[in-house]
Amino acid sequence: MLIPSAPPFRLFPTIERDSGGKLLMYLKLRCDLPPKSAAINLCASIPVPKGSVSMSLELSSPDQSAELKLQSRSIEWSIPRFTGGTQLSALFKVEVPGLSPSSMMEVGPVALSFELPKLTVSGLQVRFLRLSPVQPGPAQRWVRYVTHSDSYILRI
Repeated sequence: MLIPSAPPFRLFPTIERDSGGKLLMYLKLRCDLPPKSAAINLCASIPVPKGSVSMSLELSSPDQSAELKLQSRSIEWSIPRFTGGTQLSALFKVEVPGLSPSSMMEVGPVALSFELPKLTVSGLQVRFLRLSPVQPGPAQRWVRYVTHSDSYILRI
């Protein structure tokens, strides 16, 4: 059964081409978790067009970092401490020789990697749990709530 829930992150992208032929990507990422939720590590992978050769960037906080990975044709945006209720932004200027309108379409969905401890985004709570022990011995008497980013994709 699928339980509808609000996504924990929202992405507000702006993509355009400057007069010098560079691809400008302005990404604003908002964390919609409660302000008192645990700080998490987050990594965003942003696909870029074929032929990208270099990148310059402006990040909204000094602890963020980003790197252009030419082998995987993506920008890896790393945010080591992202707390609930915050909003971060990044401006990436990617140099793509021969940038055309069709190559701008190659900027694809953003994939996020994260782990949210002590939270289930669906709101699912375990009230009763019965374990059938495979091995004799004392059973663990705790349940860990966690949300993984196994297939979390944000559209640009």
